[in-house]
Amino acid sequence: MEPRGKVAVVTGGNSGLGEAAAVALAKAGATVMTCDVSGAAPAGETILCDVTDPDNIAVAVEQVVRHHGRIDILVNNAGIGGVSPIATEDGPIDLASFRRIIEVNLIGATAVAGAVAHRMIGNAPAGPDGERGVIVNTCSIASFEGQEGMSAYTAAKSALAALTLVWARDLSRHGIRVNGIAPGLMDTPMVAGLPPEFLAELTSDCEFPKRAGRAEEFGAVVEFLVRTPLINGEVIRLDAGARPPARMSMEGY
Repeated sequence: MEPRGKVAVVTGGNSGLGEAAAVALAKAGATVMTCDVSGAAPAGETILCDVTDPDNIAVAVEQVVRHHGRIDILVNNAGIGGVSPIATEDGPIDLASFRRIIEVNLIGATAVAGAVAHRMIGNAPAGPDGERGVIVNTCSIASFEGQEGMSAYTAAKSALAALTLVWARDLSRHGIRVNGIAPGLMDTPMVAGLPPEFLAELTSDCEFPKRAGRAEEFGAVVEFLVRTPLINGEVIRLDAGARPPARMSMEGY
């Protein structure tokens, strides 16, 4: 799908990877609406939206469609992190924290995809393949190799990676493609406060280049997936060939 002239929604689009996706799509000529719980849009407009609230999602989607007529592209990016082992000497995992991460990263992502895809189905077919929409899920290398203490995050992101193909199959009859990106360590505000020695350990398993990814590299892959009709139901790793170890050597991380 050619982004120019299309309408894109980016959840979690006011910082980090979502911001990079919003900027990339705007530069490619799309009208971009970000949905976030705070912050200002890096490109286009923003709508305050909590992806764990179905009413919030419905209002946000309706607002985009009312202002712009349709939604062609969704970057399903909103998410939170968290680390907690399944059990320690002090007790079992905090299920409230576990539920919160699942609620945002998996159920929220599913709710947004469903609400937006429902609107995409009504779009007029575009281009030589008759595409009606493109969805890009933000997965993670934790979708494939979850590290120690990452129960909730791994559960959510591995499920989202698996659902990418399911949703592609659900929506193919309507001319809507669904793909995912699984970033490794990325240079975003979420990791900005980590000690240098910890960052060095995190990048030591990268084959090449041995560095954190840049947010704009994520944005470039989003644009590539939007533009490339033959890629469907796929999750692309963006991790320099890294395969994370079971645990980190530094205590407290």
